[in-house]
Amino acid sequence: MRRETVSKAVRGTWVLTVASLFSELLSAIYRIPLQNIVGDRGYFIYQQVYPIYGIFSVLALTGLPVVLSKAFAQQTTEAARNKLLKMTFGILLAFSVIATLILWKASRYLAIFMGDPSLFHEIRTVSLAFLLIPFEASLRGMFQSDLVMEPSAISQVLEQFLRIVLIIVAAILFGKGWLNIYEMGSLANAGAFVGGIFAVLVLLFTFFRTQKNFFSSSKGVSVSLEKGLGLEIVLIIFFTGITIFYQFIDSFSMIRLLMLNGMGLNQAEIMKGVFDRAQPLIQLGIVISLSFVSTIMPQLHQKNESDQNKPLIKRMVRVCVILAVAETAGLIALMPDINTMLFTDATGSVALAIYMCSIFIVSIINLLVAVTSGDSSKNLSKLLLFIVSLVIKVGLNLLLVPQLHISGAAISTVMSELVILVGILFIYRASLGFLLLSWGFVFKTVIAGLLMALTIRVLEKVFLHFIVLTRATSVVINLVLIPIGVVIFVFLVVQWKLLNKKEWEILPLGKQLTKFIKIEDK
Repeated sequence: MRRETVSKAVRGTWVLTVASLFSELLSAIYRIPLQNIVGDRGYFIYQQVYPIYGIFSVLALTGLPVVLSKAFAQQTTEAARNKLLKMTFGILLAFSVIATLILWKASRYLAIFMGDPSLFHEIRTVSLAFLLIPFEASLRGMFQSDLVMEPSAISQVLEQFLRIVLIIVAAILFGKGWLNIYEMGSLANAGAFVGGIFAVLVLLFTFFRTQKNFFSSSKGVSVSLEKGLGLEIVLIIFFTGITIFYQFIDSFSMIRLLMLNGMGLNQAEIMKGVFDRAQPLIQLGIVISLSFVSTIMPQLHQKNESDQNKPLIKRMVRVCVILAVAETAGLIALMPDINTMLFTDATGSVALAIYMCSIFIVSIINLLVAVTSGDSSKNLSKLLLFIVSLVIKVGLNLLLVPQLHISGAAISTVMSELVILVGILFIYRASLGFLLLSWGFVFKTVIAGLLMALTIRVLEKVFLHFIVLTRATSVVINLVLIPIGVVIFVFLVVQWKLLNKKEWEILPLGKQLTKFIKIEDK
């Protein structure tokens, strides 16, 4: 039975990971033709209201389902789970209606604060997606509590696919001159609502096919909820959507701050569009840690079971840290080539490379918050830490953006995230064993990433000594150097024994890999 639980957890992790990766790949891919067709200013027009969609995404796709899955897992009977689902749906319905009305009514003022009054139509369009949160968050949380990730995965892929189709249609219509730049932005952002409707239909179909007693009376049924669940919900939402809140600050501050140093409005909007090139890459990197968190949370629903599950959680945490370091180091080293390959030129590569540090930092933050979620005594401290980081982000933006432009914004985001990471480690300084991460493991992993990054960076310089960096040559450079980087990193991980056999087997094709590189049990 224990082996079946482990197998189901690992399988659930990778089902959700593959679906999330596919969705984020789509999200990265659509930005290429979008930016190529509409340019950096058009990309800015679309991306400027993206943080509002990002909050919806956190509530419907990641943060809220994760913490609700833990609440559902605490229920001992199907009747209790159904009653909790009804309660959750009712509360979220009230919240979503209020949020939609506020965004709709305040859209003109928000657009002015963002630096472009004409953005209010886009804000109103995005606000409609909030009406879908009760369906998506509650049903995904219930499925994930049983480690049944397929409904979440299928609905997420379908939602993103339909959203992206509408975005590309909007870009094409703009390219043909049939829409102006703001109409393009409104139609593109309508994809969130259209895709979400189809996702809800998938979730409802799966739910009613498997749940036969949902409409039976819940009178007299008691629901078990741990103390401090409300604060935990706020924490998980904030921390899983941490990059979105920083983007929100950038949306409301960067245009004016860029213009303080004499930059014109049009150029400021173009530079903000360049800065936003980082978003799909960061989302793609962080999605792996979020998928691990989605599987870890339901296994923390009771203290005694948490103790039993610690070996599995420890393996997941270690593998996730390894992957986050590899992603971050590789993206930083190859940023000029990746930037050129995806967005036609290397503009802003330094700022984007700095921004990539967020992948490693936020991945570890998400894992630490998830693993320590059972310690409710320190939740308030973590919430205050998050608020302090937002204040620091605002202050650093005011200080750095006028002088360093988009690089200043990237530095302010990374420094604010570091405040949270260092703060959490300080809060749990007396119980690092509970965090399941040793300093030696983290140090060796970071060194492996640095050595890999330095090696492929040197090789890239050798390439550029003989060829000019263009979109075509950047594709060749990436196709050659990415596999080399993977081999170097895997070699160092194996040589330094950073993962044991069971940890390697968590990876896709892990069993075959352990046989090929002859990994033995410690």
